[in-house]
Amino acid sequence: MSRWTMLLVGLVAMLALVAAACGPGEEPAENGEDPAAIPTVGMDITDSTPPTPATGGETMMETSVSGIPLDPDARYGGTLLTSYTIESPYIPWEEAAGIAFPVGHLLNNMLIRPRTWGTREDFSNNAFFEFKPDLATAWESSADGLAVTFTLRDGVQWSDNTPVTCNDIKWSYDTLRQSRGLRRSPRGVHFKAVDTITCPDDLTVVFNLEYAKPAIIEVIGQPYNVIFPAHVYEKEFNDTGDLASMRDAPSSVTSGAYRLVHHTPAEAYIFERNDNYWDAPLPYLDGVQMQFLSRTNVPVALRAGRLHVGNASGYTGSQADTLLQECSQEICQFWPRVIASSFSPAMFLNKNREPWNDPAVNEAFALAIDNQNYITTVRDDWYVLPTGCGFYPTSPWAMPAERCGQIPGFGDVIGTTTPEQDKERARQILVDAGYVDSSTGEPSLDLTLAIWQPIQVDAPAFI
Repeated sequence: MSRWTMLLVGLVAMLALVAAACGPGEEPAENGEDPAAIPTVGMDITDSTPPTPATGGETMMETSVSGIPLDPDARYGGTLLTSYTIESPYIPWEEAAGIAFPVGHLLNNMLIRPRTWGTREDFSNNAFFEFKPDLATAWESSADGLAVTFTLRDGVQWSDNTPVTCNDIKWSYDTLRQSRGLRRSPRGVHFKAVDTITCPDDLTVVFNLEYAKPAIIEVIGQPYNVIFPAHVYEKEFNDTGDLASMRDAPSSVTSGAYRLVHHTPAEAYIFERNDNYWDAPLPYLDGVQMQFLSRTNVPVALRAGRLHVGNASGYTGSQADTLLQECSQEICQFWPRVIASSFSPAMFLNKNREPWNDPAVNEAFALAIDNQNYITTVRDDWYVLPTGCGFYPTSPWAMPAERCGQIPGFGDVIGTTTPEQDKERARQILVDAGYVDSSTGEPSLDLTLAIWQPIQVDAPAFI
């Protein structure tokens, strides 16, 4: 297996607290241990030794068809063993998390996509935020910023031999931006600047904008925006106004690097290599097997050598600490501590109601939270900074820590203030704003919290 497999496509946006990922080419441990009674569904998960490297003939290709640099040390063949912890509908356009993303990216392509290859130095330098060709070979913006034109790759076909054309791109983006047939479209608002999507010909797509949007390329290239075949689903939507079949089962007509050959809900997915994949000579792997495991069992399976990759989205602080102690570097690769948006909890104030529409109350509230206490007690010291300062160091929009420390409530993180100083300042702000208990003269303000279930563990630290 290569250091960078095609499984990483679309997971860039979901990196969170990455602690460890199993190294390539390792033989799983044969120690008789059966961690957490992992279901195998007839899969031989112990036979994963990769074959000898492919020779490639007299001249070796330096890149794939789409321009991805080929790893000269890559081994072709073998099966990647990974896991998933949540069953969900299969439309990445209407989901915020779940199995839709890894399944969607193994089976289909995007118009353009985030970069998914490079070194750890590239990772640290935010190279994975660059956008690269996929179904599109090139794109350009008009001088006034009101149109973006994409040139599509000629000769790409769906698995039923239907050509991939502009209509597939137009239908996919019109569906996700207008929520047509979807239960919801969490990112549809990102496309408000788009007026129409037009097809001058089968291999040209034009996004026409009502007003210039500097981030339109980033919006179009979000990893959620997997392209699906219009000729398969357009009639269903026209007939029923819904896309139930897309939601209920993975797509059977695909364009991607793998084909789904077996699926048992809440148990396993088995994918095999698409030998006719247009982006030759990729993929490196013969197949991918995903096993359904609980979050607590994934690190156990990883430490025992029964998985090559555990949680693609990372681990909790306590799990990461255990892996660092028990998983040797001969078995596991350890990555830097990072933060990603999908795992950064936040507090939202209802600023349409009193007293939260008072800027003084907002400032006092920010100062009252002991951020370092939250980082230590809830996140086992695996956080860098809370959400308000961007997702440093993985985001190109993050602010330096020194600048974050100037924002009310963040000084205690970098040491320019202490939690005690911040709380005293918060009390004084409330007194000055008139929020005082008349019987005691002490600052007083009642607060009602609604806690989202996935972050209930955060509530005590916030309180």
